Amino acid sequence: MVWLNQEEGRYRVLLIGIGDNTEEEKGSFCRNLSKNYSIPFPFLRKIVDGSPVILKKNTSLKKADALAKTLRSFGARVSVEERRNLPPLSLEFQELTPHQLALESSSLRKTQRGAWSVTGRAKNISDQTLTDTWVLVQLFEDLDEFIAFEETPLAINPLPPGEASPFKLIFEGDLFIKRVSIAFKNASGQPIPAVDKRRKREWIEVPTGEGRLPRISAEFEKRARAISLATRASALSPTLEPLEKVMKTSSSELEKDAHSGAEEPKGALGQETAVGSDSSALVEMENETEEGAALGDIDLASDGKEVNEAPLLGASEPQDALQLPEGVTEIPEEEGEEAETAEEETAPSFAWIESFRNAVKAYYEKPRDFFSIWFEERQKNGEFKDSFHALLTLLVHCRFEQGQPSVTALENTKRVFGLIARPNVSLSEIPALEGTPFASGEEWRDLFRRALPKIRQIGNAILERNKWSASDLEALIQVIPHMDHQSSRRAIQWVNELIRNVVEVDFSDTPIAVGKGLYRVASRLGVVDPHSDYYQGGSSTGDMKIQSFAKAAFPRNPRMVEEPMASMGRGEGEGGHCFPVQPWCEGCLFETFCSRLCVRFDPSENGMRE
Repeated sequence: MVWLNQEEGRYRVLLIGIGDNTEEEKGSFCRNLSKNYSIPFPFLRKIVDGSPVILKKNTSLKKADALAKTLRSFGARVSVEERRNLPPLSLEFQELTPHQLALESSSLRKTQRGAWSVTGRAKNISDQTLTDTWVLVQLFEDLDEFIAFEETPLAINPLPPGEASPFKLIFEGDLFIKRVSIAFKNASGQPIPAVDKRRKREWIEVPTGEGRLPRISAEFEKRARAISLATRASALSPTLEPLEKVMKTSSSELEKDAHSGAEEPKGALGQETAVGSDSSALVEMENETEEGAALGDIDLASDGKEVNEAPLLGASEPQDALQLPEGVTEIPEEEGEEAETAEEETAPSFAWIESFRNAVKAYYEKPRDFFSIWFEERQKNGEFKDSFHALLTLLVHCRFEQGQPSVTALENTKRVFGLIARPNVSLSEIPALEGTPFASGEEWRDLFRRALPKIRQIGNAILERNKWSASDLEALIQVIPHMDHQSSRRAIQWVNELIRNVVEVDFSDTPIAVGKGLYRVASRLGVVDPHSDYYQGGSSTGDMKIQSFAKAAFPRNPRMVEEPMASMGRGEGEGGHCFPVQPWCEGCLFETFCSRLCVRFDPSENGMRE
């Protein structure tokens, strides 16, 4: 998760359109804004007709979000974008042919803890299945001096033709990175020819306002909750200036710029305007006034006076954006009766939700997995030296389980169980291990030796706190080498089930992972409509409806719905019931109350648009 400094001037606000861009909606927007802020109607209409338009650039996230919220309250469709300001990522071995892989996407992020993460997605563009494919990431500082490298196998291994696989690597330490290189190789180190198919963009959309806000630390959340509703606006709201002061560009200049069609259009005062890769001619409306104010530097207000109410999205009367303490991105709901009422109003209502809860609970009453049974026997017999030993055992097993059967992973865990609690373990002390689909037994043994210090480090970090949010704990566990996304989620579940007295995990705000199987089940239950509730990642309509449903079903642990719904959505021959077409309803966990919608086509093919 990325920490975004709201005060940095690397954000811009785009007016995309008004509603569905009908004449009635445009006219209503301009009339209401003109009436409330005394702005000439023809001037507003030229702005609207010239959209997409850059309203403000080089501003802070706080100011950009405030401007976007106010415009949205009048019916505008607004986007807040951030300028990329990270070291470039380059792909190696492109000169080799024929290309076998395509790098479809990649990103470099700095986490709140200071670590760097490199994530991406690679696609097999050859006509052969690729096995033992690894990703090698190298970091360089000034003067191209090499400083660090990490490698990891692709999450999907072997990788069939035409299929894509994600990857992720974590770099710890206070690193100054100037350049990043990505390369693909096989297990023996031979380079794999690859081609760069990434869509490089200077600006990326930031989900703010009605979407997600950047994650804030627990410390700031605590501070934010200490602010009472009675004192928020009066203590924090600045004196606001009217919008009309910054909207005085002449109509002729605006029209000339809005319809020039130039690749690099100019603002009304001649300032050069950046154009996003996904937009045609965008016109900047950041026009300075005689007083030096600029659109976006101020909030929208009707009279320039202080206000004592927080902004209300969709309000008929203009409201002012509340200024928060530095580092706080949003005001949390008040605890108590008002917050509960709001949750009840927004939570989805389904007549069968109680039956759904009972079905999910019944799913988890199935026979325990081999590792849980073995782990609890060790607890009962007092074979763990301490809590640290127990946690290490759990983390080691989750890492071993990646890409191989549970029984094989458990066998490896048993072989190293007696030595992982020791501070220094040499390679000669580690017994032979069973291999995986991407590494031989000897290679897997050497990789385990190299990963063990990091596992111990993460174990110590986990035990420093007695309570974790599931999202934070998952991000920390993924720092362990070769710990994939699925394995880290399993580790969190086992921490919650097997050593709850040692580490408490809060799942209440943890989003569930939406895959094709889960989306298909949600469609046939009636949670989403695949014709309109499209899933396009976080904050899309489909995602928000599914997350809201999971939260309503299990407020303390929405993730409980993930495994049973995904399990029922598996294909024929994979143990599922909700097949892409003509599902096999008999024996399904949700058989007695399912609405059985969209059974003649695959809802996930229609509604999932990643």
